[in-house]
Amino acid sequence: MMGSTTRFGVSMDSDLVELLDRFALAEGHANRSEALRSLVRGELTSDSTVDDSAAVVGIVTLIYKSGKRLPNVAVAHYPSLRISANLQLHVEQQSCIKLLVVQGSARDVRAWAARLTGVAGVIGRLTICATSEILQELRR
Repeated sequence: MMGSTTRFGVSMDSDLVELLDRFALAEGHANRSEALRSLVRGELTSDSTVDDSAAVVGIVTLIYKSGKRLPNVAVAHYPSLRISANLQLHVEQQSCIKLLVVQGSARDVRAWAARLTGVAGVIGRLTICATSEILQELRR
């Protein structure tokens, strides 16, 4: 659970600070603190750092040739999984992109997404966007 804001000092090589400042400007962050918070959130929600039992929100991105049939991966086998949104676009005459916003335990979300991203002829990725802790922080 995230608590109140804590101030702390950070020592960094000047070249790294310059990169941080460029990142902050490019991403529209008001200051270095906002930029660091954004980077830390991104790293803490990366797939490798999220516990299997954690509640997550993720986006499954699938790119494939038009006309390809994607497998129907039933959500019933993944008890906590909920598909919140499903968007499909033709990005070129021969290519489609599908974006699925999903919620559930990291274990169920990862397993379900792997069934889709592992299909031959599909380029796919799961991006875990938020954990329950990150969402709780936004409510404050």
